[in-house]
Amino acid sequence: MNTRNLRPLLICLVAATAVALLWHRFGMDTTLEIGAHSPYHMQAVDDRSNGGRSVATLRRDGGKLVLDCEIRTGYDWPYCELGVTLKQAPAGIDLSGYDTMRLWVRYDAPQPGQQLRIFLTNFNPAYSQVDVEGSAKVVELQYAPGRAAWPLEVKLSQFTVASWWSNEHPIAVEHAGTELTNVTAVQVSTGGTVVPGAHRITVERIEFHGKLIPAATFRLLIIAAWVLAVFAFLLFDAVAARRALRASTRSQLSLRRVNEALRLQSQNYEALARRDPLTGILNRRGLGDELVRVAGRGDDSLFPLSLVFIDIDHFKRINDEHGHAVGDQVLREVAQVIKADIQRTDLFARWGGEEFLLICPHTEPHEVYRVAERLRQRIAERMWPGGIRLTSSFGVADSVAGEDFAEGIRRADEAMYRAKQGGRDRVELQLIGGDGQAAA
Repeated sequence: MNTRNLRPLLICLVAATAVALLWHRFGMDTTLEIGAHSPYHMQAVDDRSNGGRSVATLRRDGGKLVLDCEIRTGYDWPYCELGVTLKQAPAGIDLSGYDTMRLWVRYDAPQPGQQLRIFLTNFNPAYSQVDVEGSAKVVELQYAPGRAAWPLEVKLSQFTVASWWSNEHPIAVEHAGTELTNVTAVQVSTGGTVVPGAHRITVERIEFHGKLIPAATFRLLIIAAWVLAVFAFLLFDAVAARRALRASTRSQLSLRRVNEALRLQSQNYEALARRDPLTGILNRRGLGDELVRVAGRGDDSLFPLSLVFIDIDHFKRINDEHGHAVGDQVLREVAQVIKADIQRTDLFARWGGEEFLLICPHTEPHEVYRVAERLRQRIAERMWPGGIRLTSSFGVADSVAGEDFAEGIRRADEAMYRAKQGGRDRVELQLIGGDGQAAA
């Protein structure tokens, strides 16, 4: 792929990457909200279930949740809490894709500076059991609402496993850290050291914020997209280079043969008339002499003119596997088969190597096409020396009066090359107007 074509693709890829990064930074957000109108089960919890005397009540005040709590002595660690059940264990909600929690929570207490605790309960079947109360891991965050911003924004990475839970539930080291993959409940509770009296916790809402695609995963996707793009560029470049090489090779072969044909016309045919010593048929120089002789009678005796390029398929393999003596015998017999099946007015020559050229004066190309197909079949069906199965490719073209004769040879050569590319053992037709026909 040249630089001119690669540059806009790189610009597009860089632009797409920039847009994706900006979208991920300022968009692609996902939010989970807990409030008075959320569909989750909510309840007031106090220490009476542990033998205490504190009393908690929960009510909805417009769009707010209000927990009124009367802390009373009678239990070592008195508390009240607002419990929100997200799902019934063992089911839960995966909060690992969220990175931030925002709290719109107010706390009115008898003594300033009282702290609140936020609990997240995660159920892991590796150590949690539905019928064992408290077996789900509890992670917590403790803060003083009176000293914090409004709303308070904290990273979920700031949550730690509650020490009292770790002491009561020793688990394997691989599960010792904070886990948020299957959260069943959220609790807003009074602090660990709380003074007796009337307490009120007002929750406007709690939000969990994150990205639809986590940052680490998104970066991997961007890297993967670039790797795939580079691979696609390299693959396209390799395919384009191969096509260019094939086109160049084909062009060079055609140009070489055209140049040889042009040299044929410029030579002195009378002085160079020869026959091929191996096959006994005309060689290029002899063919040129015969063309001059026929053309001397006038265009009416030559046109319409058709040409056939004939090439023996895989001839090099015959020489390599059976020897040059067998290859020479094959060339002689191919010349005999073709010569025996053409008209006396046709001109037949060995063009070089395993290639032959047949010129049919005063014959339409479609008639010659049928002749070429018949010759192809006879070659394919014949028994050859050494048990060889022989096939050949034919290219048929026409030539008109006033046209450079090399152009007709070039079209026949291109048609024969197309037969090679089409699988060999076939006939291809190339007319001046571009119409073609093929048969196998």
